Amino acid sequence: MKDTEIERALGTAEPHVNTDEALARFRTRVQAEGIAPVAPAAHRRVSSRWLRGLAAAAGVVIVASALTLSGVADSVLKIFEPKSVVAVPLTQSDLNYLGQACSGLNLQECMGAYGTFEWTTPPQPREAQSRGQASAEAGFAAQAPTSLPSSVTGTPRYGVVNRSTATFTFSADATRQAAARQNRTAPPLPANMDGSKLFITGGPAIVQIWGAPTGATGATGAYPDVPTLIVGQAKGPTVSSDGVTVDQLRSYLLSQPGISPQLAAAIRAIGDPSSTLPVPVPAELAISHPVTVQDVQGLYIGDNTGIASAVIWQKDGMMFEVIGSFNESQALAIANSMR
Repeated sequence: MKDTEIERALGTAEPHVNTDEALARFRTRVQAEGIAPVAPAAHRRVSSRWLRGLAAAAGVVIVASALTLSGVADSVLKIFEPKSVVAVPLTQSDLNYLGQACSGLNLQECMGAYGTFEWTTPPQPREAQSRGQASAEAGFAAQAPTSLPSSVTGTPRYGVVNRSTATFTFSADATRQAAARQNRTAPPLPANMDGSKLFITGGPAIVQIWGAPTGATGATGAYPDVPTLIVGQAKGPTVSSDGVTVDQLRSYLLSQPGISPQLAAAIRAIGDPSSTLPVPVPAELAISHPVTVQDVQGLYIGDNTGIASAVIWQKDGMMFEVIGSFNESQALAIANSMR
């Protein structure tokens, strides 16, 4: 397993999607297994700009939702530690704005539009030879599904990402310059917010990847770069502040030009933002709803064509995800079988 494959599985690298192969693969499964798409949809080509926009949306939503508490921290204060997940719908206008704001940039550079993002301990994905080795390197026991659909064959490959830490420093100058590049005017950054810091921690994480089904073929042959199943497990991320009023941070971030009222309202509507991880979901391209998984509330996400689905949940301080070419019942069965 290559480091780049681990990064793609964990969402830390820009994905490369061949929708022609994915659609052919889906049609094969429809004929073989009688799967019905969730809703009819025209064949779309997913552009890299759209994917960058989605990545940018994830960054904005996660950071903004981490700042929805009220009060003042006189010293470094933990303000975000997820214990549940919730979907935050993104409209096409949200994606267009975020894609424009971060066109040609990675997530770190995109966040730099509001200040300086610096890794103190960057993520370093590496391959592990076994589940036991992955557990030893991550420092926790890797869970694995005990029941798999017939389309999932072979043995998994294992990857580990170390515990990563980063610091984000807000900058009035950076915010003004970013807005000017889009011919917009950013609201003034409050004086006590300029130079304030967020301390972000994530991982360690373990990813298990199963390859494409043995019989999957199409115009270009098998699909070695399209995993059949990805199972991720990680220590939950945390965000701390060095003393600025977090309600002030929330209000400022959500008042940025281009952040739609609908997106801002969805973030403000989160019941307990200090312990809820928002997951951005493109409203026109996917469906999502709460599900019960492993006796806790999780989130199901499926695309409108029925090609792919994901189940995400938090339990005992761990974040879990199951992603693959499955319908909802199959994805939930995999998630509930993890031990």
